[in-house]
Amino acid sequence: MASTPPPETDEPQTTEVDLGTNIDLEQDLSAEKPAPPEDMFFSTISDPEPKKQEDMDELFRLNKPMNEVNLNEPEEDDDPFSFSNNNSSPKPPNEPSIQPVPATPVADVKEESREEAQNEVASANLSESLKSPQLYTRNIEEDDEEKDKYLEITLSEPHKIGDGMGSYMVYKISVKTNIAVFKNQEFTTNRRFSDFLALFERLKEKHLPAGRILPPAPEKDVIGTAKVKMAKDSEASPIDFLEKRRSALERFLKRLAAHKAFRYDPYFRDFLEISDELPKANNTSALSGAGMLKMFKSVTDSVTKIAVKMEETDQWFEEKSRQIENLYAQYKKLHSVAEYLHTWRKDLAASTKEFSKTTAILANAEEQLNLSRALSHLGEAYEKIDQIYLEQANSDYFLFAELIKDYVCLFDNIKEVFFQRIKTFGNWQKSEETLKAKKESKAKFEASNKLDKVPAIMAEINEWESKTAKAKEDFEQISKNIKEEIKNFDLNRATEFKTQLTKYLETLLQNQETIVKVWEQYLPEVKAI
Repeated sequence: MASTPPPETDEPQTTEVDLGTNIDLEQDLSAEKPAPPEDMFFSTISDPEPKKQEDMDELFRLNKPMNEVNLNEPEEDDDPFSFSNNNSSPKPPNEPSIQPVPATPVADVKEESREEAQNEVASANLSESLKSPQLYTRNIEEDDEEKDKYLEITLSEPHKIGDGMGSYMVYKISVKTNIAVFKNQEFTTNRRFSDFLALFERLKEKHLPAGRILPPAPEKDVIGTAKVKMAKDSEASPIDFLEKRRSALERFLKRLAAHKAFRYDPYFRDFLEISDELPKANNTSALSGAGMLKMFKSVTDSVTKIAVKMEETDQWFEEKSRQIENLYAQYKKLHSVAEYLHTWRKDLAASTKEFSKTTAILANAEEQLNLSRALSHLGEAYEKIDQIYLEQANSDYFLFAELIKDYVCLFDNIKEVFFQRIKTFGNWQKSEETLKAKKESKAKFEASNKLDKVPAIMAEINEWESKTAKAKEDFEQISKNIKEEIKNFDLNRATEFKTQLTKYLETLLQNQETIVKVWEQYLPEVKAI
């Protein structure tokens, strides 16, 4: 539709189409409107008025998509719909416009000031990591009174008791707590590796049917244990193996202490408090009768997983099962890569150490004094870097690879908890089927006029009704507990990864800065050759 031509004025005419005209929707529609000319349609189609090139450019510019833009208002830089600002995208009119803070040009910053700023940031990050909360958080359903309580556990001083294959390693456990159920606020005790495995089996037998997710128990290492047992007193025990096991045992106890259901458990409390040596656990050995029975039970559970079919009615469990399976597979892949990174870093440290020795030998053989001194200092620089690589390899293992490994085992335990729910559902269905069979038997007795058997069958029906109600209650309770456990698990997983990855990256950054300083100190000697 052609617009009404603008009134004749002395001002220059810039466009023939006024796109900025606002339409008043509340105006009186009953008012008389001027009748359009009879030949309007044909005149606008067949006889268009020629336009200048400048006017066409202005027309295209005005027809860009806008939302009620008044062309008579001056343009402003903070207009959220302005396309002149390339650093910002259009925002809805209801949202405030956030202007970016102009960055200081890098060229205006002096090199010395930059290094001082980086050092201050690194020291601040390190101090923050030391002040960071504990690795394992409490359950989110705990009240405020429970959050004020703490249970700090550390493991130290692994030492061997006995000689030969009959020897074993003992670890010192130090505890600090303000929980009233413990007799003392600070105490220590000694425990062997089999005691930890026995604790895990007892807690699993008690809490797994209730849907509780147990932290992973440390794995057995037959080769590493044999090396420790056969090492003589004059020989040094494999420190790498002992430190890995000590760290795994400490993480196991700390995760138990962070869970309300576990830290108040009598088994766990006796494990920490009893100063005497605990009875030897026979079911932890793979070749014992209890070990063979546990292996047979594991095979039976595998068969049951195939036999028991459950039509899932809760969409939450169906989605979580797929999510856990996916995370389990991805974490296993990540753990294998992290193990490879740790091995590669140790090999790099060994190669660096060998290079340092070779460079030192070459420096002794070199006749030119300046070149000999430079090669000697090069060997010393590589010797320092060798130690840095070893420290970083330890960080790769203890701060990253072991965290991933723990969660691989935790996802495996979650799958076991989900299967326990399926078993509970199977028990409920079997109870209902038995109850149905008992009622059918009662009906047959009554139909065949065998009334003398009715009281006995009625007693069985009452018993199975109670069992069925209890089985249904158990299924509902384990479903509720699993949802709470998964909620806590997701919260703790995010907290643990944030804490551990922060420490890992800070350590990596500090090691890289140390390597740079080593080469900066060595560079002037090379230029002086």
